[in-house]
Amino acid sequence: MLSFLIRKVKKFTNKIVIVTGASTGIGRETALAFAAAGARVVAVARNAAQLQEIAGDTILAVPTDVTCDDDVNRLVETTIAKLGRVDILVNNAGFGIRATVENTAFADAQRLMEVNFFGVLRCTQAVLPQMKKQGSGQIVNVGSILSLLATPRNSLYCASKFAVRALSDSLRIELRGTGIDVILIMPGYTDTPFFENQVRYGGPVRIGPMKGVHPRTVARAILCACARRKREVVLTIPGKFGAFLKRWCPRFLDWTLARFT
Repeated sequence: MLSFLIRKVKKFTNKIVIVTGASTGIGRETALAFAAAGARVVAVARNAAQLQEIAGDTILAVPTDVTCDDDVNRLVETTIAKLGRVDILVNNAGFGIRATVENTAFADAQRLMEVNFFGVLRCTQAVLPQMKKQGSGQIVNVGSILSLLATPRNSLYCASKFAVRALSDSLRIELRGTGIDVILIMPGYTDTPFFENQVRYGGPVRIGPMKGVHPRTVARAILCACARRKREVVLTIPGKFGAFLKRWCPRFLDWTLARFT
């Protein structure tokens, strides 16, 4: 499957791609997939040691904290200085909080929004001048099915992903005619360290025994969305079914989520 995908997306040869949150999970697989498809990848995360595990001839590791203006500006300056341009930005960095609205500490809520939303905004603003100068580019925002569906005890994470979706929609209109695409990817339940790394106020790490789809599946979807210049992609059958219920049977969806999540 991967070899077929690589043949299909030869247009990524020598493209310059920045991927945030590239130390694990979806970000790591996305960085590897773009590199396999011929791109030059700048892998971004705070964990320098994990980035070095995938660094090589086609992957440049640049440790960066997306909540820090200086870090993000240095990231883009380094990319342009060494590679000459920025063709694709994949905004993937993020984490979760599992807690009720009532019990969520305000400091935790602020930190989550700083990473999940303002990190996206910060990185996007940093690359836009270069993309406009080039007259081309793609900004890929990794949201979630929770960009469409709000679930109990995930309120702040949902809010951050709803905000990323709104930002994507507005930005797409603002950039019309510039040659810059804005793509929103909405994965469903994915088997990554996300659940082990989220802030939990009690309760199990995972709700059920299912592991979800492999992050490589999401990475492939990102490459295909870029190749086809998609606006939005909703992954997984349960995610698509949930989006259908949200539109046509919202009360039934609320009952189901309250009962089973």
